[in-house]
Amino acid sequence: MIILASASPRRKELLEQIGCCFRIETADTEEAGGEGMTPSELVMKNAHLKAAAVAALHPDIPVLGADTVVSLDGNIYGKPRDREHAIEM
Repeated sequence: MIILASASPRRKELLEQIGCCFRIETADTEEAGGEGMTPSELVMKNAHLKAAAVAALHPDIPVLGADTVVSLDGNIYGKPRDREHAIEM
């Protein structure tokens, strides 16, 4: 049994596809903004923040943290505020 520290439906689906025994638990964490980081550094930082917050509550259970960013030409794009912002991006 592991804990998935993500509410992502796609990550849930992937774990189900491989027959993994897991439960979902997320923590209210502030994600890093990415200033001065590469996309790889940013996803690693945010995945670690999510996993560490959940793992602190369950020290004896493995926790899987993950994150996704969109980047193009060196620019990291965050989550859009709303539909209009998404279209603008």
